[in-house]
Amino acid sequence: MGRGSIRMLYIIGQEFTGYELGALWDDGTFGIRHWRDFSQIAVVGDQAWLRTAVTLFKPFFPCAVRLFSLAERSAARAWITGAEQAGA
Repeated sequence: MGRGSIRMLYIIGQEFTGYELGALWDDGTFGIRHWRDFSQIAVVGDQAWLRTAVTLFKPFFPCAVRLFSLAERSAARAWITGAEQAGA
C-alpha cells in the first residue's frame, strides 16, 4: 500500500461546539480527494464522541492514525513531525 506525504495534526479544542455543514463538506471532500496522500494523522481531543469515532474508523484509513489527549498535544506534534523517532 503506497503512503503519501501529508502529515495532518487535527486538534479539537475544548471550545469546539460542532461542525458547520460547509466545513464538514470541505473537510470530507479534501479527505476523499487526498485519501492516499496521507502518511500520518494525529487526532488531538478529549471529547468522548471524537475518540469513539476515530477508534471506529481508524481501521479504514490507509495510513497511521493515532489519538492523543489535549494534554498530549506536544507528543502528537512530535509524532507527526518525526521528532519522536529522532529521540527529540
